Amino acid sequence: MSASSGPGEGRIPAAIRGRVRRFIAETGALRRGERVLLALSGGPDSTALLLLLHSLQEELGLSLAVAHFDHGLRDRQEAEADLMFCRSLAEGLGLAFLHGQGDTPAHARACGLSLEEAARQLRYRFLAEKAAQVGATAVAVGHTASDQAETVLMHLLRGAGLDGLAGMRPRSPWPLGAGPELARPLLCLWRGDTERCCRALGIAPRHDPTNLDLAPLRNRLRHRVLPLLRTLNPRADEALVRLASLASQAVDYLEREASRAWERLSRTSEEEVALEREGLVRLHPALASRLLRRAYALLVGPGREPEAEQVARALSLAVRGRGRLPLPGGIILTVSAREVRLRRGAAAAAALLPETVLRVPGETRVGGWVFLAEVVPPPASPRTADPYEAYLDADAVGGPLVVTSRRRGDRLRPLGLGGEKKLQDLLVDARVPQEARDGVPIVRCPWGIVWVVGLRLDERAAVGPGTRRVVHLRAHPEPPGQRDSGGARAASA
Repeated sequence: MSASSGPGEGRIPAAIRGRVRRFIAETGALRRGERVLLALSGGPDSTALLLLLHSLQEELGLSLAVAHFDHGLRDRQEAEADLMFCRSLAEGLGLAFLHGQGDTPAHARACGLSLEEAARQLRYRFLAEKAAQVGATAVAVGHTASDQAETVLMHLLRGAGLDGLAGMRPRSPWPLGAGPELARPLLCLWRGDTERCCRALGIAPRHDPTNLDLAPLRNRLRHRVLPLLRTLNPRADEALVRLASLASQAVDYLEREASRAWERLSRTSEEEVALEREGLVRLHPALASRLLRRAYALLVGPGREPEAEQVARALSLAVRGRGRLPLPGGIILTVSAREVRLRRGAAAAAALLPETVLRVPGETRVGGWVFLAEVVPPPASPRTADPYEAYLDADAVGGPLVVTSRRRGDRLRPLGLGGEKKLQDLLVDARVPQEARDGVPIVRCPWGIVWVVGLRLDERAAVGPGTRRVVHLRAHPEPPGQRDSGGARAASA
């Protein structure tokens, strides 16, 4: 197979391949010699991404692996067809193939999320775990310039600031706590380019009918709003992408200047961030607001920020030299003559879970959670993408399993992360709010933590080739009206 040929005996259009190669070189979307996990859904964009990166891997010194995730939203027959397509494509190119499955509706119900956000969380959690498993420093996704135009328009309609208008970057930090970096090597291509690439190689990619559902805002923008904008400006998509590029340049400059000001004006601790008031109010509002947002993110975790109106009110209080302002996530901002302080306030903390022995087999209720346990033979696929399900090596965990809240000094060896980690750091990386951390169920055995429910399994409890007996655990929150103080029930016959 030549550098630009693929499974269908055709050739990748040279212009498309060259555009991607130059984009990677100019933006650093991928780094020479690195291990990359490629997220493959089977659609035209991710399929073209696989074909293009495979054609460039020798030239760029890349080492590729492929991962496919089933969100549990598609018809079973269609989901199986997606999996078979992705597996066949990856293995036909001689690449390692990994796959997983999650229950998005269950995760959405358990966490009070939209289906879209629940699917996103499960997908990124799966990709981070598989990236660690194969030693990948980046996960490549098939976002294109068409996606960028939709993203910028969506952010514009929601009243986003400059950061939102900057859209997606060629390479960015992992969106859910600790993880590899996220690479987008196809931001230089349009959706038509990826479809053309697949056609040139004689490959018919999979098509997800949910992309035609007009309920999600992005789909309404794609199928209704953008076609109307093109009647006003045939190059509306290009204009939106150009706006993202200009905004990203401005954001980069402001971030650099904000970092310099941060060094001069801030002091931080685990519970509080303080900014020198006089220095803050002398800054341009564009910089001062960035310092406030940065202080807020340090306390609540990345990805969450106050509304623009709240930031404006905070700056107004800083100018006055006095005042108090509650912010989302239980953060309290107070202003004195000398400082602007952001501190974790009196958000309602989750109650500690009563220490409860799990009934195996059987059902156990503890602190608003229901645990279902059974002893089963070793499964063919013990790794599950559902964070509320775990398979434990029964002999490795030994004695009784107990559910508790976190304890001071807790540590574990998270499966897929390759080493010991403080439980506190795991919770912070997963963006579990401070006030909710005591309510996270921790399953323990005589030697320590075996499962942080919703997050990670300890590698020492994981099912391996020598496992003879398996404890299968499932956990889910009780509906509020059915909660009791806890207890165990034997499994029914």
